[in-house]
Amino acid sequence: MKTVWITGGGSGIGKALALLMVAHGYKVYISGRTLEKLQQVGAGTLPVVCDITKPDEVKDALDQIGHVDIAVLNAGGYEPGAVKETSLDSFRKIMEINYFGAVTCVLALLERQVKHIAVVGSVAGYRGLPNAAGYGPSKAALISFVESLRTELHGTDTKVQLVSPGFVKSPLTDQNDFDMPYIIEPEEAADEIYKGLQTDQFEIAFPKPFVRRLKFVRLLPYKYYFPLIKKVTGS
Repeated sequence: MKTVWITGGGSGIGKALALLMVAHGYKVYISGRTLEKLQQVGAGTLPVVCDITKPDEVKDALDQIGHVDIAVLNAGGYEPGAVKETSLDSFRKIMEINYFGAVTCVLALLERQVKHIAVVGSVAGYRGLPNAAGYGPSKAALISFVESLRTELHGTDTKVQLVSPGFVKSPLTDQNDFDMPYIIEPEEAADEIYKGLQTDQFEIAFPKPFVRRLKFVRLLPYKYYFPLIKKVTGS
């Protein structure tokens, strides 16, 4: 029985993935900041309270878990809004959770020589988008970090993967007040991630139709990109 550690396992993608992996016979530890929320997941998951922005808590969590075969670093924050309506504290908070929190976990996992690390980014990190000046850059930084990690560890026995979801129904995306194209349920996202974890591909990106469009947009020169984004989003 392989042991899995999923951060942000109390809701959304993390919760759905935890339940799916338990069903497939894995021993699954889930982390979050609230024990009660973790305990409500149930179904054989093992709660370990941990704030990933605090290195000591990450270390303590891994000490409690012991050997880890697969780590899925899924915890994240999201606060949409225009730049002029977003405080500096909000920018710092999102970067602390989404970027530095994941980096903290990766460094601790590497110390323990964990052989499989999957980091959940977002397609929102592909290019700058309106009303995502806090969230998008934190995911863009994370993408760059995981790419660097992959290049450094290529050829070793440590597998590094990047998970790039589109819109997934969750308490975070419930904050959005616009139509979200190709939005999927957490269970669909969990299925995509689980299948991807069984492969050697670097990026696990979904849903495929949305990802194809965004990867095309990522290649566009600025003179085409900005007018297209304005037309599509109305911003």
